[in-house]
Amino acid sequence: MALIPKPQFPNVPKLPGVPQLSRSPQFPAAPSPVLGLALALGKLWKSVFSQPTWAIYKSLPQGAQDAKNASDLPTVRVIATRVPVVVPDSFGEFATRNEYAVVDYPVQDGGFASFNKVASPLEISVRMVKGGTQDARKRFLESLDAIAGTTELYDIVTPEKTYLNVNVTRVENARRGARGAYFMSEVDVYFREIRSVTSVYTNTSSLTIKAQDPDALPPINTGSVQALEVPDSVRTAIEAAP
Repeated sequence: MALIPKPQFPNVPKLPGVPQLSRSPQFPAAPSPVLGLALALGKLWKSVFSQPTWAIYKSLPQGAQDAKNASDLPTVRVIATRVPVVVPDSFGEFATRNEYAVVDYPVQDGGFASFNKVASPLEISVRMVKGGTQDARKRFLESLDAIAGTTELYDIVTPEKTYLNVNVTRVENARRGARGAYFMSEVDVYFREIRSVTSVYTNTSSLTIKAQDPDALPPINTGSVQALEVPDSVRTAIEAAP
């Protein structure tokens, strides 16, 4: 039986991912990298006190500016610390749908042509998961009911983008399996973008100067009308008329 000598040092390449190993007596293994205490405390503080990456907040109202100083001061929007309206244990699936409608119109010989493109309101679906005690899951579902039946606007914060001014359109509560039925709530919430505009009213009237029917012409005010006394001859003719 031949004995194979065991190598004193491993014959492995020094590449990323390979542990620190002794390769010869002249080159002992380097110590493993250790995270410094100050850096570790900084990472811990950041993870505890930093704002959540995923959250749903109530939209901030547009700040009204004093009309007297509107021409002197710029508009300032103050963003204070906001509290999420719904606090799940984790966010699951997230999807957005951007739909654009192309408007067509018919032309000769049964053909058609396109002349405009309209962006439909953005639609968002968010899946949230909540576990824990029965009371915790009950409060979570109650917070969903509180935002679903209102016309309030909300902001959805994601790591890459914040979606502003959305409203809840549908809530689906799925309970899958024994674990889902007794220990976990998995809820799909659907949002829709709300585009608000400011109404503008004018006092201009449409004049029908070229109307075929003279009665359709609107009255034109040419100034104040002075009352005149009726002459006696006209009054006598009116009284003598049958």
